[in-house]
Amino acid sequence: MIHSGATILDHNTPQASPDPEPSPAAPRVPFRRPADYYSAPRDARPLFPRWVPFGCGTAAIVVLVLVFAAGITASRGGMGELFDLMFSSIEGEAEKIFTKDVTPSEKAEFEEEMKTMREGVRTNRIRIDRLQPLLRSIREVSEDEHITPAETERLIKELREVNKTAKR
Repeated sequence: MIHSGATILDHNTPQASPDPEPSPAAPRVPFRRPADYYSAPRDARPLFPRWVPFGCGTAAIVVLVLVFAAGITASRGGMGELFDLMFSSIEGEAEKIFTKDVTPSEKAEFEEEMKTMREGVRTNRIRIDRLQPLLRSIREVSEDEHITPAETERLIKELREVNKTAKR
């Protein structure tokens, strides 16, 4: 039965007995706990200097602008010099791994076709997407680190195909 002035909650809420002695203070730790940080007044020192969020945000924006600028440059054909450098390196590596039975005339023909192709790439007369079959052939031919006369002929044929696509 409920007494007149009491509510249902009063009857259902358990009463805690008072502690005979106060609880000991929490042990001191050498760092600031999150609860201490959030419950403290505004005297807490920030973790980073005030300029850091602005500096990082600005750096992120600059990086994004540079990435977009590089993408625009690449889409307009500005990557010709980079591809020329790459093919120059490939040509040097290929010359090192020609087998002894590759004739000097085959080597000279390879170098001439490669020179023509590199010039076309550098001057943006050859589209970059036309180079994919050639790159695949170079990778397949040079996997064993030997380029035979038959493989040299295959590369020369691929180079001629690429050079035929050059804009005049």
